Amino acid sequence: MEPPQHPGEGALTFGSNYAVLNLDWMTILVDTIKDTPEGQKFISNCSLWNDAVRQVKPKPLVIFTTLFFNPGELELVRDAPFSRLVRGFGSFAAGSADVQIASRFTVDEDDVVLRKTRWYAGAGNDLEQILKAHNVDTVILSGMSLSGVVMSTIYRLFDLDYNIFVISDNLLDLPPGQNPEHSSAMLNILVSKMNLRVISIGDAIQMLKRS
Repeated sequence: MEPPQHPGEGALTFGSNYAVLNLDWMTILVDTIKDTPEGQKFISNCSLWNDAVRQVKPKPLVIFTTLFFNPGELELVRDAPFSRLVRGFGSFAAGSADVQIASRFTVDEDDVVLRKTRWYAGAGNDLEQILKAHNVDTVILSGMSLSGVVMSTIYRLFDLDYNIFVISDNLLDLPPGQNPEHSSAMLNILVSKMNLRVISIGDAIQMLKRS
């Protein structure tokens, strides 16, 4: 198993045991951002990355997450902060078109699509077991929302001792365009303090080719 390389160790790579984790690229959220400049850039970058991953042979483990709830929203605590937050976006009903991965992103038959019930990518599903079963030691993150879903997932995977790469061009907070300085602080201060790597889409694609 080849570990990921960091500055001072030669050209950056993801190593040989990595997974691509695409957080909440779902129709209900993509529809809220698709007509904004920030949203269009996010969608373009994520599409570019998603397509590049599919050119890698052998293809790495690719995992998508999507948030949805059973009829009656049994997973939600009435009037809890998280419940009030998600209801502001609309209905996340199981089986609806809104909670499917947005059609502009390719999803192959061998990709994993995990349903979750909270911000963290592994809430209510088998994410951690799947990563362990595939001997994954490195995870590459893209997704929405930066301050919620992405940061929650970073903290949990950090605690589980995964190497984490965050693609800065593939992140978006909601609503887009609000408090961009906060997003910059999260990436440049919080993430860097954890000794994690924030990389550009260009760096990520080059690292794919070397991994």
